[in-house]
Amino acid sequence: MTSINRKVITENILKLIDSNGIEDSDFANLIEKSTRTLSRIRKGQSLFNIDAINVASSFFDKSLIELNNQDIVIETDSRNKLKHIHKNNVAYSILLEKRPSITYAIIYYLLNNKEFCSKGMIVDKIKKFFESLGWNYSSSYISSSMTRNSKYIAIAGTEIVDGNEVNVYKSK
Repeated sequence: MTSINRKVITENILKLIDSNGIEDSDFANLIEKSTRTLSRIRKGQSLFNIDAINVASSFFDKSLIELNNQDIVIETDSRNKLKHIHKNNVAYSILLEKRPSITYAIIYYLLNNKEFCSKGMIVDKIKKFFESLGWNYSSSYISSSMTRNSKYIAIAGTEIVDGNEVNVYKSK
């Protein structure tokens, strides 16, 4: 029998949090830990305990064996699959109905938008795109997130809007 590796499990839970657009504060509340504790876990200073692992297993619909696997499989569109699985679990469904993290919105939606990938978009257009999905992010939050996610996004040029020069962002 394979031994349980809490470090691998912790890394996989963090991947699942990110790939499902769950805010750290929401996940911390779900496992009944402080955001400070989750921050220490993200920094590698701590690991999830058994209780948190059990909650994560249930929430992400992953067995302990799956969580313990170095090569965990994260399905495409897993957030929507989890919404369907947990539609009758109030605690879980409320969390999944919330606006996802902006990084999730960028990676899983904006980077799949044809216009964004081919021509690029200004922040106002990106904001409207996210609003069409039911997610409201402020323009300044979107703008700073474009910079933070420079691994995926580049400034493709500028455009004049209402007499102001604004960046046009595009996928790399």
